[in-house]
Amino acid sequence: MNLNSVQEISEDKALDNDVFSEIKYICGSTSLIVESLQKGLDIAQLPNGDIIVTEIKVVNTQYTWNEAKQRMIKISQL
Repeated sequence: MNLNSVQEISEDKALDNDVFSEIKYICGSTSLIVESLQKGLDIAQLPNGDIIVTEIKVVNTQYTWNEAKQRMIKISQL
């Protein structure tokens, strides 16, 4: 077996393992991507087919001055 044969076999295996040509992957990933984008999330699809969804959670905390305790106290958090 020569170097060209090994390279051809490797390329054939890479094509066989390509998730982007699998219909179940395409349907599943498309649904995930569309739903995530509708929610305003960031999406990254990696060359191996993995998908990274980035979500940032905003927490609002309200403080008020407590005259008796002479310090700020937390009154709500959303």
